Amino acid sequence: MNAWLYQHAQTLKLVLSRFKTNMLSTLLICLAIGVTVALPSLLYAVLDSANGLVSNVKSESQISVFLALNHDDGLVANISSALNKEDQIKRFKFISKDDALKDLQAADTNKDILNSLEKNPLPDAFLIEPKQLDNASIATLKSILSKLDGVDEVIVNGAWLKRLNALLALGQSALTIVAALLAFAIVAVIGNTIRMQILTQQAEINLSQLIGATKSFIRRPFLYAGALYGLLGGLFALAITAAVITQLNQALAPLVADYQTNFALRLPNFSVSLIICALALLLGVIAAYFAVSKSSSQT
Repeated sequence: MNAWLYQHAQTLKLVLSRFKTNMLSTLLICLAIGVTVALPSLLYAVLDSANGLVSNVKSESQISVFLALNHDDGLVANISSALNKEDQIKRFKFISKDDALKDLQAADTNKDILNSLEKNPLPDAFLIEPKQLDNASIATLKSILSKLDGVDEVIVNGAWLKRLNALLALGQSALTIVAALLAFAIVAVIGNTIRMQILTQQAEINLSQLIGATKSFIRRPFLYAGALYGLLGGLFALAITAAVITQLNQALAPLVADYQTNFALRLPNFSVSLIICALALLLGVIAAYFAVSKSSSQT
């Protein structure tokens, strides 16, 4: 066990010394990997922040149920009882036509026109918050509400929900595709770098084979190099992501202030950051392994 740990420690020391010797080229390679990994990381951060914003918007979504203008006094109680029994409704609120007119007068600048009306033209209404916000559930609930006695009209803005869900689904698909394509790019960059190192050290490898070095012994430094390239690239990606998100939040601040909201792009949390670094490291190992295997088969 001690011998195994000593061999790996010596390998790591050797790889680090090579990195130090070629520091500039190592930094440039890691920076290139970092920029490549940062692209899907930024896209993920934007989608994650958008999902948080959408969740807040969705929690405020409502269906408006307008009652007939001329209805008896018991209609509101009957509809309230029916809404209480409906499992698809999270909560509801009754707004009388008088309260609606007062709110309109308080918000509208044309108060003279409203005050000149002989009677209140607004209907009584219920504002309903559904439990499920998918298109099928919304359509089913709308159909149920439309069939209630005394209901004149049911209005639900389902178009924005459909477009919003479609955009988020498109963004998630784009993230998957971009991440897959850039993963191939990372494998290509690290693999090509490792192949160049193998060609540079070919004489040393041949000598090691002559004195009985095993394939695993020869392969180990290159696997460590690939892993370190990936890990350092992942750390660079996190730094780039943090810098870009900070800059974007500063640019968004005036717009956010105008809309009186606290929206801001969120940095990847610790678990996501760990996954990014782990995936970059794994890609580095895979790239190094294929590069070494291909070079071994050619010799």
